[in-house]
Amino acid sequence: MKKNFKILLCLILIIMLVACNQENNGKEELNGAVDGQKMFSYNSGKYIGKAMGHNGTIEVEVEFSEDAITAINILDNEETTTVAKTAFDQLPQKIIDEQSIGVDSISGATISSVAIKNAVLNAAEQANGNTELLKKSIEKEPKTETIELEADVIVVGGGGAGMTAAMGAEQKGLSVILLEKNAMLGGHTAFSGAFSLITGSKLQSEKYGITNDSVEAVYDDNFKNGGGVNIPEDLQLYSENMGPATDWIDDYIGAPTPNELTPLSENSINRAMIYEDAGDGLKNALAAKLEETDVGVHVNVKATSLLLDGDKVIGVEAEGSDGTKYQVKGAATVLATGSYGARKDLLPETLNNFVYYGAQLAQGEGMEMAQEIGADVVNQGYVELFENGVEWQPGIAKSTYNGSMAAWDVSGILVDRSGKRVVNERTAGINIVKEMAKQEDGRLFLLMDQATYDSFESNITGYGISQELLDRWLENNAKDPPYFAHADTIEEVAEILDIDTINLQKTVDRYNEFVKKGIDEDFGRDADYLTEPIGEGPYYLVEQKPRYATTLGGLKINKDLQVINTDGKSIEGLFAAGDVAGGARGNDSIPGADVGWALTSGYAVGQVLAEKLGGN
Repeated sequence: MKKNFKILLCLILIIMLVACNQENNGKEELNGAVDGQKMFSYNSGKYIGKAMGHNGTIEVEVEFSEDAITAINILDNEETTTVAKTAFDQLPQKIIDEQSIGVDSISGATISSVAIKNAVLNAAEQANGNTELLKKSIEKEPKTETIELEADVIVVGGGGAGMTAAMGAEQKGLSVILLEKNAMLGGHTAFSGAFSLITGSKLQSEKYGITNDSVEAVYDDNFKNGGGVNIPEDLQLYSENMGPATDWIDDYIGAPTPNELTPLSENSINRAMIYEDAGDGLKNALAAKLEETDVGVHVNVKATSLLLDGDKVIGVEAEGSDGTKYQVKGAATVLATGSYGARKDLLPETLNNFVYYGAQLAQGEGMEMAQEIGADVVNQGYVELFENGVEWQPGIAKSTYNGSMAAWDVSGILVDRSGKRVVNERTAGINIVKEMAKQEDGRLFLLMDQATYDSFESNITGYGISQELLDRWLENNAKDPPYFAHADTIEEVAEILDIDTINLQKTVDRYNEFVKKGIDEDFGRDADYLTEPIGEGPYYLVEQKPRYATTLGGLKINKDLQVINTDGKSIEGLFAAGDVAGGARGNDSIPGADVGWALTSGYAVGQVLAEKLGGN
């Protein structure tokens, strides 16, 4: 008996020793050592790491001790501030805390996040660190709790439409919760040029002196530009509310406005306004005002499904980026989740040669959640079309809009691969897009002499295309997309892109004759843009591809922005605003009608909710 007891006692001691040893090994691993050998070992000091981001190279200064990363500082970069700032603020500390670049990227700033990680890896290589170990994935404890929240209004999506809807409802005395799946607010509004149409506003008449505009005129211009397939009720809603919405944003939000309006050929009357500092400025103004309100803002929380009580929507189920579950209930739920532009599987094959200019966050989740409970949709497959794009990654565009517009002011012309002009370069953008769509690969080419290229370059940089990217594309000289060909003569530059050299020279000569006459006999280019002949080289041919930034169809809505089901009845408790809603813009959008629709529909739904839910 005693012998058995001694054996049992020995076994217990052995098990305890093994467990203790495993625990110590685990602690050693966490502290960077196994069996006395350091897992992490660096040459201590500061090193500069570099990696390619969205707009150019990101540089980081990484400080190492002998066995750890102790500091990460973001240095030079060309990233878009409104997108990358959250990644710059949050990601370095996450890497330091975990001693790994295997941490989650910042939602909504994935490319910048990956660049930061790669730059840290580059610095670790210079410090002779174990880079494979540095890339280890971080395992998370699964979250089991569910957080329950409640308010009068639940807004899903924190872009221009969502922020406007939330603040409009809150201003009227309603309690509001706003959920945003990304780590930052702004949505597509933050990436936009921040054009807005302002018909009927005091701003238009009093600041800009335009008094001859009307609801009927802006309706007609949008209907014509939208190919006549606009949903009339949605376009009427937009046309009637853009003025009050503009004045509310001016008075309540305080978004800075420019000194002048921007004339557009799509508008018969001057009504297009660009908010100061474009999308960044508008987003910052909205977000700053939002902070002053009592709206409960939850970022990194993605709605996953709608909650129902019978046929009535009573809120949403959601999940945080850390796995935490949410049940958020309210009398009204507003979907402001944006478009489905990044979902190729939901788009028609006719767009195969078009390149996407929007953000990858446009995944159409709100539309699909509503369709799951029977919501109807309108104008599916229509997208906002633009000219002036380059395919910098497969299927992904960057805009040359500002550079291309500057080129028309000098002597730039558009030609196809046969070397011939095919369109008035200063016509409405949709006409240029139609010509691009006829090309086998969707490309036309912007021909520039040196003086015109100088103007193009000085205007193109700083809007998502850095000087570094531009220099790389020029150095590549059209070996791969994006095609930025250059050579000393017209013949040489044409040969690089397999463009008919004889026709191209004839086109240049004919265009220069038009300049002398002051009349474009082929395409009617306005004399104001027909002042400079194509002169001395070197010469440049830059691709111009059609691009799209957002989808134009969405959930079917009524005049109160309630979502309509496939039986033609409103879904109680469910509303929609912004790109996810309706078909006000038809099959193409006037510049200004996208951000304008987001702001206007967001404002309008806020007023509707105040009326329906008893706000002040």
